[in-house]
Amino acid sequence: MRIAVQSLISFSIFLALMFSAAAYAQQPREVVEQATQGVITELQKLAPEDRTDEQIRRLVMNYIVPAIDQEKIAKGALGKHWRRANAEQQATFIQRFRELQIRTYAGAFKAFNGEQFTFEEAKFNRKGNRALVKGKLIQSNGSNVPIDFRLYLDKKSNQWRVYDAVVAGLGMVKTYRQQLSERLQSISIAELLTELQQSEVQQAKR
Repeated sequence: MRIAVQSLISFSIFLALMFSAAAYAQQPREVVEQATQGVITELQKLAPEDRTDEQIRRLVMNYIVPAIDQEKIAKGALGKHWRRANAEQQATFIQRFRELQIRTYAGAFKAFNGEQFTFEEAKFNRKGNRALVKGKLIQSNGSNVPIDFRLYLDKKSNQWRVYDAVVAGLGMVKTYRQQLSERLQSISIAELLTELQQSEVQQAKR
């Protein structure tokens, strides 16, 4: 009986530590730092000439993608046109836009040359369900590029997820929304999806 009680206590402590660590890891600043620093740490292990497209993509998939709410960003990027798309088109757009983001991040990290990120403590809204993590990209030449991440608390998973990034004052979602809105003035959503797919194919051939 004593062994059983001791085992139960040990298991309870283990669970408490697990939940405590999970809660800590879910804080906005830690989410952003883990994503960005995780990629940088891995890149530092590789010489520039050894960084293949496949390796960079794997790092982005492992560290960056899990921190981002792909559906929320896709909705924001498509803006008012989101409701014009049917369910199948919406799902396809999320997939195509996700691939576009992966290529963008992969291209940026492939050009990595000793840059580092620093982040301030998160600032929360009154409800505590949205956060802004202000940071800087410190380039190898010493210049700084402001880069801020906007996150929200996903009630379903109880995880903080990134839904926008602002680089040097330019919001990623807003920029994409403007570009896509202009394009959708002359083509349909179906045609836009075709263009995105063709872009994927062309990139894959390079």
